[in-house]
Amino acid sequence: MIKIFRNIRKNLLAEGKTSKYLKYAIGEIVLVVIGILIALQINNWNENRKTDLKIKGSLEALRSDLIQDTLLIIEKQPFIIEQFQFNESLRSRVAKPNATLDTLIQITRHQFNPNWSAQIIYNTNAYNSLNQTGLIENLSDSLKASIKNFYNKKSALYGRVEQTTNDYREKITSYVNTYTFGSTPIHDQGKLIDSLVWKHVNPGHLAATFQGISNFKRILFTETREEMDYSLIHSRKLLKQINDYLKKQ
Repeated sequence: MIKIFRNIRKNLLAEGKTSKYLKYAIGEIVLVVIGILIALQINNWNENRKTDLKIKGSLEALRSDLIQDTLLIIEKQPFIIEQFQFNESLRSRVAKPNATLDTLIQITRHQFNPNWSAQIIYNTNAYNSLNQTGLIENLSDSLKASIKNFYNKKSALYGRVEQTTNDYREKITSYVNTYTFGSTPIHDQGKLIDSLVWKHVNPGHLAATFQGISNFKRILFTETREEMDYSLIHSRKLLKQINDYLKKQ
């Protein structure tokens, strides 16, 4: 093609047709510019297509993470609610006007379990990838804001539970080093050790310790339920928004 254009230019110059040569030269430049613009347009289209495919893959991965997290919450939430209610029932029994030292000892020695289950490990790989690659900036303003707001609030609630959990663990260290408890088989130290520990128990210390730990556990349950409720409700809303966005692509 270039050789053909070159020959045309030579023939026009040889024939002395300067005006026609100039018109031809301008036309050739225009064709070259148009060709470059078309090539750039095709390249941009290909790049946009690649970006759209990456965004779609990332959103599908995010949707999968949200579904998995929802299932984890649904699985664990009943246990949290059950343990919260049980903890409240023990506190209520001790607070009754007819409660005695025997009531407190019965609860702390045989029923109260100071242990706490670990937090849910949520799936955040897809969200982290969206941020690190910058793909999140290519989303619509509404979806981008929803995703960021959801994970920012979720992270704040999760961090609060994590801090309270660490504080609680510090508080129960003294308790488990002072008292035995047989509410679970794994903590049954046997009759000898159990009887010696509870033979000369300090009522004031036991009452203050139980009150402090059970109250702290109430806070921990409350914060955990709040985090789970938020994650469950808003992840469902976000899932709907992601599904609607993907359908339009």
